[in-house]
Order: sequence, then C-alpha cells, then structure tokens
Amino acid sequence: MENSKRNYAVYIGDVALDEYYRAPRWPGIADKENVIAIKNVPGGMIANAACIRASLGEKTLFWTCMNSGAVSQFLLKDLENRGIDTSLSLVDESLPDSKAMIFLVNDEHTVLIPDLKIEHFDISEEMMEVMKNASYIYSTAGTLKVMRYQGRPWLDFSKDLRAAGTRVVVDFDVDYERDGDDNRFVTVDIGFFNETGYDSVRENRTYEEQAAKLHSLGMKLVVVTLAEKGCVIYQEGKEEIRVPARQVEVVDVTGAGDTFCSSFCTMMDELGIEKAAEFGNAAASICISNLGARCESVTRDNINKILNS
Repeated sequence: MENSKRNYAVYIGDVALDEYYRAPRWPGIADKENVIAIKNVPGGMIANAACIRASLGEKTLFWTCMNSGAVSQFLLKDLENRGIDTSLSLVDESLPDSKAMIFLVNDEHTVLIPDLKIEHFDISEEMMEVMKNASYIYSTAGTLKVMRYQGRPWLDFSKDLRAAGTRVVVDFDVDYERDGDDNRFVTVDIGFFNETGYDSVRENRTYEEQAAKLHSLGMKLVVVTLAEKGCVIYQEGKEEIRVPARQVEVVDVTGAGDTFCSSFCTMMDELGIEKAAEFGNAAASICISNLGARCESVTRDNINKILNS
C-alpha cells in the first residue's frame, strides 16, 4: 500500500456544530429528563478526522456541502484556522444549518444527527483531478452514495480514481446505511467499522468470515475498533492483528473513532499497519481524556510521549 509520493489527502463529508448536553440517564419513549447544556463546539465525523490529520502536520483538504450562513462560515473558518483547505466545498442554500446533539450519560455518549437530505454532491473537473493525485480520499458510505461526476455515480467513476492510484477510505462507523447493498463495500480499499457497525453487517458470520467476505468484494484492509478492547485488523491471506487500547480516565468518547481512524491512515505508510494502529490507539487515548472531538493535545509529540512511556 505504498503511496508516499502523494503528499495530501481529501476528506469529504460532514461538518457540524456539536451541541453538548449532560444527562443523568437516557430517557425511554414518551419519557422526560432534565439535561444540562454544556457548550457548542465544531464537530462532524469527517471534519473531526480531517482535523486529526492536520494536527499531525500533514496537508489536508476538506470538502462538504452546506449553506453559506453564519453557522457554516463559523465551521469552515475553524477548519481553515487549523490549516485545512476547504476552498472546493459546495454551497446549497436550500440546506438547513448543520448541527448535531450529543448527550453525555455516564461514560457513554449518544449522538443525534439530523439528516440534511443532500441529494447530490457534484464533483467538478478540478475536484476530480485533485482526488486522482491524493494519497487517499476519506469519507462515508452515505456521502459517496450521492456523489456524481459528469452524471456518473460513485460506483462508476470511483474506478477511475483507484486506477489512478488513489486509495478509498470509508468510515462505516455504525453503518448508517444498513441497506444490505454490498455495492457500498466494493469501491473501498480500507474500511473502518466500530463494533456495533461490524455486528450489523456480519449477521451470523464470524468476525473472520465477514472480513473474508469484504476481502472478496475488493476491500484490502478491514479495521474494527472495539472501544476499550482496542482494535482488530484483517488483511487478506494474513493473520489478524490485534492491538490493545490504552487505559485512561474517560471524559468524553466523542471523536475517539475519528481520531483513531485518521491517525491510522495518516501514519500507515510511514509506520506500517501494526505500528500505525498503536499510534492511533495512543491518539484516541488523548482524545477521550478531554471534552470534545477535536482535542488540541492530539499531536505527534504527545502521541510519541505515550508510545515511548
């Protein structure tokens, strides 16, 4: 998977204003519960991941589709202040403001994400050329599903990207699509799943059997994050790699997966797969020790201090 001559990556997907609340419990249907409003911070799964790559000192581009209002401008400005190029993002004034609600209950979090109903994400000629020369593009299955280039759907034009040497990285997370369509896997080189998402797609198959199925569809690397149990990585024809998590006091798990996945992708060519996973776990341990998905302490120096301790 050597791709070292391509010195930037493109992250395509969501950015949102995360509204944080703390609750003593999660209410049931038709129930009520008082919550404490904590703060609002920039978030969004793919934007969070882009921030991690940038914080590691690597060139990062981020594209999204949103309106041009005050919330959108605030979110994009925050990314730009972190050294991320957002200049090719798309504008659609019909879209509502991009926000998410995060409820902290004990050591867990529940995230409510409004569907903005983005029907098309139209890729320009310039964007296509940028993607063809990227080390990788990093997105979600839902975003890729609505992408179009010259009228062609992602399933078709992604072949041109992969033929040009661009790797496709998808964070399936909890597998929001859940549509049973294997086409969301066939265009992917590296797929990330959390435990819930992997369980939802493997049905009655074992972890190994599901990884073998994904390999048969063309996915070269299957990475499953297991929270406090670390992660397991499957490569076709090779033994699985298990890397334990680092034990720290948990403040907020929001963004832990984004931090691990993006750190892993950023460092994979430099360190190799297993060492990149160890690096990602160390980065995630810093993230969950702080409130918010974009922890300013996730830097190479701080991660290396943990790895060398």
